[in-house]
Amino acid sequence: MSAIFPPASHLLQAPPVYSWLRKQHYPISIKPALEQSKVIIAGDVRLYVTASEAALHPVIGHYSIEAAGLREPLYVLWNAEGQVQDRRARSMSVAFDVSGARAGETRTYLVAVQVMESGAQGRVVQSGMFVQVVVI
Repeated sequence: MSAIFPPASHLLQAPPVYSWLRKQHYPISIKPALEQSKVIIAGDVRLYVTASEAALHPVIGHYSIEAAGLREPLYVLWNAEGQVQDRRARSMSVAFDVSGARAGETRTYLVAVQVMESGAQGRVVQSGMFVQVVVI
């Protein structure tokens, strides 16, 4: 039986024929564009409003995108827990309804964007952020 199988101590060692595989370096090929494509939302993260202002009108937040690694032209689609004024622009405003909020209350809303590259093989990148409206 020992003629068919090598001793157990040799099982953990690479055979001399394949030892060159351990010394070779095989870099992983990843397209740099896929690593670098991102969209960041810039804008109002925390908004402060008095209770009397909250009762009179919505609170307006302003947002824009910063895109990297994506081919122009870009198609933008905004979504928010509020009234979006221009869903397809690179920068837009959102009206957050805080009516009925009391002093000391903090409300949290989601603002998200989906950005698509042009062309049939265009990538889609999504980004989102939470916005807090603090009633003072």
